[in-house]
Amino acid sequence: MLALVREVEAAWNAHDMTRFAACFAVDADFVNVGGMWWKGRPEIEQRHAVVHAGPFRESVLAQELAAFREVGPGLGVAHVTWQLEGHAPSGPRKSTDVRHGIQTWTLRESNGQLEIVAAQNTDVPG
Repeated sequence: MLALVREVEAAWNAHDMTRFAACFAVDADFVNVGGMWWKGRPEIEQRHAVVHAGPFRESVLAQELAAFREVGPGLGVAHVTWQLEGHAPSGPRKSTDVRHGIQTWTLRESNGQLEIVAAQNTDVPG
């Protein structure tokens, strides 16, 4: 589980959204902090690539596994806290202050590896 958390973080910090998206199932869902619902690995990659070419191009993500619970054979739910620095203001966010949040990931084992099937991302006001 920790390996997946570290891989998502490393891919983000390398601004390699193909690598980032590879952490997700082909049919994954991702709901971002603004409530946008992206469906499937290709859309997750494309939408993240856009923001990494813009306001997140110099961002640095730090993540911690806060909790993990196995809910069935090969299935689990994780809560991952995060901190983001180095981003530019965008949309309704007019600040470059350090951001904090939490993601809920639904995970499944596929070919001996964990993959994210669904992710819900939430900003935590600081």
